[in-house]
Amino acid sequence: MNGDANAGSAEMMSYGAREFAAEQWHLLLCKPNQNQIAFRNLTRLGFDVFMPRHKTERRWKGRLRQQLHPVFGGYIFLSKGASGQELHLAKTAPGVSTLVGFGSVGPAVVPAGIVAGLMSRCDHEGLLTPQVDAFDVGDQIRIVSGPFADFVTSVEKIDPDRRLHVLLELLGRQTRVQVDPEIAVRRL
Repeated sequence: MNGDANAGSAEMMSYGAREFAAEQWHLLLCKPNQNQIAFRNLTRLGFDVFMPRHKTERRWKGRLRQQLHPVFGGYIFLSKGASGQELHLAKTAPGVSTLVGFGSVGPAVVPAGIVAGLMSRCDHEGLLTPQVDAFDVGDQIRIVSGPFADFVTSVEKIDPDRRLHVLLELLGRQTRVQVDPEIAVRRL
């Protein structure tokens, strides 16, 4: 996404939206690679906007680079907020493609609980923090991604940085492998 990696983090989420009571939240579809433009323009129009992000790694010119991308690529959560702006203004903002809806019924409403749950998992910069289960030595786990996907094993050791050491049966012998619990394992 153009501009996401270098965008100012303070503008990534509308802080007024954190204190909402039971506002109606809607979902906007952005034009390709224009989440930042849509976010900035909707904020200027007075809407409460929320776009949770996460870190991704991408190989570029032989190096791994961390970038920030929206969790829901191409979409932004929107509420009229205290300003009470009309939704038709959001549909015509630069960077916005359309307001997600169901034909003649009008714009779809996203339950406030879903948005509140996402906000509670985000830090002050709008960065989604991973929800990690605490593991103990001896727990049975299944690796769900990466080159060892679908291996079932048990936790042998846990590093201070929360990486797990597991023993996998590879080529007829036990091999110790480090696994990142945030992206690679699920407790059985």
